[in-house]
Amino acid sequence: MTAFAAPASSQGASVKPGDLQGRLLIIKPVQYKTGIQTSLGEAEAIEVDIVDLDNNEEHLGVLFFNVALRSALKPNIGKQVLARIGQGVAKPGKSAPWVLINAADTPADVEKATAYLAGEITKGASEQPVTTLAVTPEIQALIDKLGAKPF
Repeated sequence: MTAFAAPASSQGASVKPGDLQGRLLIIKPVQYKTGIQTSLGEAEAIEVDIVDLDNNEEHLGVLFFNVALRSALKPNIGKQVLARIGQGVAKPGKSAPWVLINAADTPADVEKATAYLAGEITKGASEQPVTTLAVTPEIQALIDKLGAKPF
């Protein structure tokens, strides 16, 4: 019998800067793309892989078309950027642009990102630390009586 692979997830394709506003992100710029055909004509974008550290989600192959995001990320292709997405000041008659807010200067943010990269926080895992309870002889006797296995 032949095994078939499932189609790749389109998870990254649907995430927008507004969906990530205020969240702590590790953004990995992958490639700057030009000549992308859109409904508004030809455009430029930067392809990024994103780790949302607040929701423990990964978004791969995301395209950011926003000029401010492209400009901030283009010099960092191949690197990891620790930032939050926020909104800048709108020009008259325009929407406020999406911008990156540096999180590399915030010790708690750096600690969280470092823990993720070290494998201490994994995709889809709860941020709550696992608490180890002391097992008293009485509790151990109940565990033994129930035939429960350690986890």
